[in-house]
Amino acid sequence: MIAWIKARLTAFAGGMVGAAVMALAMFIFFLPQARQEGREAERAAIAQAALDAVKERVKDDAEREALSAYDLCVDYFRHRGRVPECDTLRVRPLREE
Repeated sequence: MIAWIKARLTAFAGGMVGAAVMALAMFIFFLPQARQEGREAERAAIAQAALDAVKERVKDDAEREALSAYDLCVDYFRHRGRVPECDTLRVRPLREE
């Protein structure tokens, strides 16, 4: 009976040591690689967000370039409502005599 208990304790201790060695191997070999992949994924996401922002700015710039001076002025002061200074930029037709 004592020999059986010693054998079981030895097997259990060996299993625990084996599990500890496997956990240590995971921390030493796989965890740094996973961290590196996570950093690369984060950097890629940041770069993609910057690229999307640049594309959006280019699109906005193209829309702004197509605006007339009056429309550009109104767009700039849009939050204030109608701005009298923009009225001087509007093209008025010439009177025919």
